[in-house]
Amino acid sequence: MNLKKKKDIQLVITFALKKEVPVNFFDSHGVPVYTLAALKSGVLRQRHQAGIGILAVVTGSGLQASEEAAMWIRDNISPCFVINVGTCGVTSRAYELGRWIRPERVVNESGEALEMDVRSPVQDIDAALNVSSLISIKKHAADMSQRWNMYDAVDMECFAQAKVFEATDTSFHTLKFSTDYADSHTDNDFNRHLHLFEKAASRYFSFLDDRIKNVAVVIPVYNRKETVSRAIDSVLDQSLAPEEIIIVNDGSDDGTADVLERYGKNITCIDLLQNSGPSAARNRGLKHAKSEWIAFLDSDDYWEKDKLEKQRKYLERYPFYQIMQSEEIWIRKGKRVNPCRHHEKKKGWIWEHSLQRCLVSPSGVLLKKSLLEQYGGFDERLPVCEDYDLWLKISRDHPVGLDNTLSVIKSGGHEDQLSLKFPAMDRFRVTSLLGMLESEQVPCFREKIVDVLNRKLSILVQGCQKRRKYLEAEEYQSIMDSLRV
Repeated sequence: MNLKKKKDIQLVITFALKKEVPVNFFDSHGVPVYTLAALKSGVLRQRHQAGIGILAVVTGSGLQASEEAAMWIRDNISPCFVINVGTCGVTSRAYELGRWIRPERVVNESGEALEMDVRSPVQDIDAALNVSSLISIKKHAADMSQRWNMYDAVDMECFAQAKVFEATDTSFHTLKFSTDYADSHTDNDFNRHLHLFEKAASRYFSFLDDRIKNVAVVIPVYNRKETVSRAIDSVLDQSLAPEEIIIVNDGSDDGTADVLERYGKNITCIDLLQNSGPSAARNRGLKHAKSEWIAFLDSDDYWEKDKLEKQRKYLERYPFYQIMQSEEIWIRKGKRVNPCRHHEKKKGWIWEHSLQRCLVSPSGVLLKKSLLEQYGGFDERLPVCEDYDLWLKISRDHPVGLDNTLSVIKSGGHEDQLSLKFPAMDRFRVTSLLGMLESEQVPCFREKIVDVLNRKLSILVQGCQKRRKYLEAEEYQSIMDSLRV
């Protein structure tokens, strides 16, 4: 292992040819573009600034060059994501030229196949075609479409890179642009459609233009007159002030309203006539917000003064994230405690890790309002685990960034916590997982959901039997039995 690996680069974009790279676009956005030879010469140590955590690499054409570049990236950078972007040929007139395609698997000439993750770590392309397979060949023939017509697309590098990253923690993805029909006219068609690829690539990487501009902070509160001031003050004291502070008073009857009134025009207060739960309160605040980005803060938690500023800097460095969170300090009954190892936060594709338990904290998260709206906000039918449910839905298709500075102070252990009011919270996680299973179409994702469901249901069955709640035990057992069908 290279102990001097660069840790600040999370996304690497690989291109086979320099002519495929939107160099001017990348230059204008601070994304460095280097060849493998330049990387080997130490250019990252000499020139690369820590301003942006994205790197574009020109690997060179062919399987050997592509493999060598991938191994250098693996051994010297170890990014979260590698996206192989470039052009390819298609083998059938059924596929229109000048379109993005995503192969579900990549193959080499020996027939070895690797399944691909068709999700995109950056913005998705709705118009991209999901094709069955792409073959990476060693050498172009005069008419490849006749020889490789059992495959949908042809290139010369993707398989080699996918193979290098197969056994690593780096998530490998590919997105290709069809420029020719892999026949005797390949060169002419490629040159004729190259300008379309350059424009399409610039649109694909347009997230580089999407800098964070404004933030709304939403604080739901119910009967927290003793702690809500601390939460609000921590937002008002931020070194980077949010554009909106929205407090949703969720039917409090303990004097919380009097505390909120003292803040006057410094906050926007929304009063709900009756207590409706954290989901409804957060959703109401979300609807009222005008800002593009949303941060939530529970009324018993609070922030360090530079929480939002650090998150903004993080998103400037890694602008492909649409959702991120900060690390926390845990306080229980007035004393600092260390989170258990299984609560360790992760970055990137956290969905699988989050199936067992919630790994995103509402008080630490910052995300686009459009992402919340896309997934319908918090499920108001869930009295607890509503955050577990929403973050699972979002992280299924969107990676989550992590600023590892301790910017959130999470307070717990008090008697009015919902987790104490609703024991056996796995009941509600099971409800969420069953809903996800119903809509999940990808077999490997379904298997992971079923595996966690069986474990949680087994625990619930045992718990109900121990407490002699036999009807509930039978109900959970029936669900388990149905999963085996």
